[in-house]
Amino acid sequence: MLEHNLERVLVCLIASTRGHQLTYPSFKGQVLDELGADLALAIAIDEKTYDYTNPFWQDAKYRWTAPTFRPDYGEAYDLVQRRLCQQRDISPPDWRSMLRIKGVWQGGIQSKQPQRSYSALLPFCRWLLLEGLRQDKILDRYDRFVITRSDFFWLCPHPPLSVLDQDAIWVPDVEHHGGVNDRHLVASRSDVESCLDVIEDVLLHPTELYGEIKDQPQVNNEFLLAHHLKRRGLLHKVKQFPSVMYLARELNDYGPTYSGGRYDGSAGHFIKYKSEFRAAKAYRTIIHCRADWEGRRWMQFDPTSVRTKPSSLPLRFRYICETAYYTIRSELRRPGHIGRVVRFCTRMLRQLFSRPASS
Repeated sequence: MLEHNLERVLVCLIASTRGHQLTYPSFKGQVLDELGADLALAIAIDEKTYDYTNPFWQDAKYRWTAPTFRPDYGEAYDLVQRRLCQQRDISPPDWRSMLRIKGVWQGGIQSKQPQRSYSALLPFCRWLLLEGLRQDKILDRYDRFVITRSDFFWLCPHPPLSVLDQDAIWVPDVEHHGGVNDRHLVASRSDVESCLDVIEDVLLHPTELYGEIKDQPQVNNEFLLAHHLKRRGLLHKVKQFPSVMYLARELNDYGPTYSGGRYDGSAGHFIKYKSEFRAAKAYRTIIHCRADWEGRRWMQFDPTSVRTKPSSLPLRFRYICETAYYTIRSELRRPGHIGRVVRFCTRMLRQLFSRPASS
């Protein structure tokens, strides 16, 4: 592709390289090759069990790793705070006072209100990426930075940077959850540092931050990112592009996760968020290559206008059987499995005997 002749691009994967058997082919073709980009990793790994043969690791030009810090990601936050305070020659404030703020943002940190998620890993890995970019003097080598995840399945090519204003911060147009979608972000050299140092608000200004968000009933990473960008005077620069990818989970992935998603027979794997999946399938009907992006038909396209033909009864029965098998197998490996399996079987029976509907 021609993108590398226009802008120097670094695609950065954070947190993990999970899902590579399922997602890497679409990532390689629709993102790396499409953008003519280099690849960087900022991930938490267990050095004894990590699969160094996976293609994300093999193709990465830059790699920065940290321990998994389980069972308490609070240790990772302590480490970062010590580093930041040493750099600024200041005394570390009590960042754990922020744990009074409820919500999945603190998932993985041991607290009085533990969360099932591991959301706290993401701000840490953003800092890990930023630290690596700074220490290895890489920031000035690239014009645009794409911060993303390994478990996205891409149905369309990544939008060419020629259609994404360089002065804006770009995110997908779904799954904002009261803030800004933090799973995929495109930023220029001038803005990328402010998009990656979200953890500093928590570790260096906990009293101030607590005062600003204490009235929020629940706080997630999307809210924290939006609030951070607002504090930096950058929230107005956030723009959205069509979500042409979706979070997917392999059939044999039983790792800890906040949302395991649901098996989809038409896809043949687990879909974490149906809204992403539907949007990506809709945009696939009009976006097949760079020219489709540059034609900008997508700017007037309504993805909800796309209707799919209901599956036949035999195919529906097949999908339901597959869904039952893979879902029960998955749920039996997770805590609280009995109740979930019962609820799932009840839902499947209702779906089998209900009338098919277009989506």
